[in-house]
Formats: sequence, structure tokens, C-alpha cells
Amino acid sequence: MLITGWLWCLAGGVIAGLLAGMLGIGGGLVIVPLLIYLLPVLGVPPELVVQMAVATSLATIVMTTLSAARSHYRHGQISWFWVRRLIPGLMAGAVFGAWLATQLKPEWLQRIFSIVLLVLSIRMLIPQRTGEPITGVSKRLMALISAMVGSLSALVGIGGGSLTVPLLQRLRVPIRQAIAVSSVGSLSIGVSAVLAFIVLGQRMESNEGLLGYVHGPAWLGISIASMLCAPLGAALTQRIPVKRLQQGFAAFLVLVSLELFIG
Repeated sequence: MLITGWLWCLAGGVIAGLLAGMLGIGGGLVIVPLLIYLLPVLGVPPELVVQMAVATSLATIVMTTLSAARSHYRHGQISWFWVRRLIPGLMAGAVFGAWLATQLKPEWLQRIFSIVLLVLSIRMLIPQRTGEPITGVSKRLMALISAMVGSLSALVGIGGGSLTVPLLQRLRVPIRQAIAVSSVGSLSIGVSAVLAFIVLGQRMESNEGLLGYVHGPAWLGISIASMLCAPLGAALTQRIPVKRLQQGFAAFLVLVSLELFIG
């Protein structure tokens, strides 16, 4: 059974890596549900499963988005104008979100994740605005919005791309550029939140995750596969229709969110 669990971790890493590169979502939308089902198989106590799934998901996102961001940088798609306006708020919010995740009961955290998943899946199906990018938004407003995005992303372990890509598209940033900036944002959220989860996890009497709330072996298996596949996903954004991929993925997420909410 343990071998099956590790194989599922590798498979989840492949999917997460491809999605991180193609959609800039960090892979957490796949990894968190996967880990909620797999961590009990790997011996994690039920009361730690959801928090550890969130923390481990964010740890894998660090590796995945690092690889994806490097690929987008080589393709010249990263807009540093938007990076400078988003990153500080994303990192500060991520630390708060990680702390909040450790304070909530696991069943409530799982339901919050399922609701966020459902909203984001529906959001993927809504047509986006086009036209010249809107660059006149105040820095304070962008800092507030990005802090909220960082908090929610760390709370449910999704890395932030699922929120920052729609935000940037709302500001009429071209889709490929939005995905590239989102990869950098997801990396920032992941680093900040994981450090917080490691520190917060030191207070647990039984540190099953080896690295605070991060389950080390699951993190390693998923990360290796996702890092190898993220550059391929980034390259595929130049060749395939992203909209069709978003639609199919959104339908899948609706089913997963309903299952998690009921379960």
C-alpha cells in the first residue's frame, strides 16, 4: 500500500508540474486533494492530515514554480513591473495564512478549501477582458489585494496562481505574461508560507512531517516529478490553446471540490 502511495505522489507531481507550467497555478489545486487522500496511507494521524496536506503542497509548489519561473524567464514573458507590485503583499499575506491554517479545525480547513476550489473552477469558465493593460492602479490597493491573495493561498495550499492569473487578466495583462508573473508570485508565497509552517510545526509533540507541518518524503516524491515536468508545461503554453485546457480542468475541479466538501 505504501508503494502505491508513493507512485500516486509521483503521478501527482507530473500533473502538478505540467499545470504549473501551462496555467501558472502552482499545482496545489491537484496536490492538496491528492495528499488529503494519501497522507493517511503514509501513516499521518487524522488530526494532522489537512494542515500537513496544505503545508506539503506549498513546499512542492516552491520547487515546481522555481522550475516554471526559470522557463518563463528564458521565454522573456516575466513583467517585472507587475512582480514588484505583487510580491511584497503576497509574501506578507502568506505568513498570516500559514498561521491561520494551524489554528483552524481540520474539517473546517478542508471545507474552506473545497469552497475555494469550486469558486476558482467556475471562475476559469468566465471570459476574460482584453485590451491594453491597466497600469494606473494605486500601489496601496495592489498591496492590499496581493496580501489577501497571499493569505488565502497559504491557508488552502494553492500557491496563488489560481488567484493572481485572474487578477492580472482583470487588469488586461496578456495571458502568457500573467501566467509567467503568477509563477514568480507562487514561488514567493510558497517560500514564505513553508518557512512559517516549519517554524509553527516545531511546537507539535509528534512531528510526523519531519519538517514541521511539511511531510518530507511526500514533498520529495512530488517535487522531483513536478520539477521535471514544469518546463515542459511552460513550453506547451506557446503551442496549445490554454482556454480549452482551462475549461476541461475547471470541470474536473468542480467534481473534486464537491467530493471534498461532502467528505
